[in-house]
Amino acid sequence: MNETSKKGINLFSPTIIDEYAGKETILKFLDGNCLTTYFQPIVFSNNSTVYGYEALTRIRGENIFGGIGGLFQMAIKIGMISSLDVRCRENAISLASGFGLGRDAKHLFINVCPETLMDTAHRTGITDELAEKWQIPKKNIVLEITEESSIHNYDLFMNSITYYRKKGYTIAIDDFGAGFGGLKMLSIIEPDFVKIDRHFISFIDRISVKKNLVDSIVYACRRMGIGVIAEGIEREEEFKELENLGVELFQGYYISKPQPVIGEKNRVQ
Repeated sequence: MNETSKKGINLFSPTIIDEYAGKETILKFLDGNCLTTYFQPIVFSNNSTVYGYEALTRIRGENIFGGIGGLFQMAIKIGMISSLDVRCRENAISLASGFGLGRDAKHLFINVCPETLMDTAHRTGITDELAEKWQIPKKNIVLEITEESSIHNYDLFMNSITYYRKKGYTIAIDDFGAGFGGLKMLSIIEPDFVKIDRHFISFIDRISVKKNLVDSIVYACRRMGIGVIAEGIEREEEFKELENLGVELFQGYYISKPQPVIGEKNRVQ
């Protein structure tokens, strides 16, 4: 089973949960202590040194949405995505700081919903305040923008990306290849990293078309000075195949499962 994050497995169906129940549950999550963060390491291929950790939202107790992806889909539907996204960001930064992440050079990867960036009600500077409060350098925070989300206002979206980049944050495209606008987003954002969607990673050692596509992505990104991260690695054969293709950063259950801590208990296997 591959790792899931806040944009992970989607078992949500609008026919099962009505908007009122969804809103009441999300308000409970925001007001209570129902949301937490797990951390999964991202490592260099050559020596398994940890480059950073991705922050993955988890729910304490019952989740009526069936999965983290369902929670966020409902939040988008009822107009609460900005509040939920910011709470998850705050949890990630504060917990990572408590585990000492701000005192070393390791990076914190945080998922940011494009819908939040395009929300005119979203207050500018919240991430800056959190980074400064919890003493994590902005240059060590990587904002992951998922490619799967639909972007309807590229001007507003790019204004947000430009703001974060000027502030010193690092930008990554998550789930690269999963959506329909991958190349367009790549050309517009010009990210520091792309994280190749696990669809292309799974059994890459056995499926030649996946190998050829990943090889092309690595080649193109190398020429543009963009780092490549392979996520969702679950098998040694996948790891070795990706290493042969020149991928330098790896993430997945084969390396380590997400853990509620950073440090010795979240070490690479």
